[in-house]
Amino acid sequence: MILILIALVSLTAIAAYCAQKDVWCSGFHEVFCPIFVCLGFIGLIIYSFVCFEYTAAGYKKDIINREYKTDYTQNEVFYASDVINTIRELDRKRIEINGDIMRDKK
Repeated sequence: MILILIALVSLTAIAAYCAQKDVWCSGFHEVFCPIFVCLGFIGLIIYSFVCFEYTAAGYKKDIINREYKTDYTQNEVFYASDVINTIRELDRKRIEINGDIMRDKK
């Protein structure tokens, strides 16, 4: 994930520099560089949300492993949390209690 962050910051910084300076004698810096700056900022915003969820998956992993005596990894909780929930739901023991106390015992 750190490589993605480095790429997004580099893209944004280089595009912002090229948009400010007259580096090439073409329309590249006038058209594409501002687009790359906008895409870089949007990418950094999305990256911050995904990074928060990935960090939260580490804490979820610790809680799940402690409570259910399992050995899930952070990547498994982040990418396959719906599968883990489905498996836990299938493995859960269900107890049905008959609520009709007044029925005759035969």
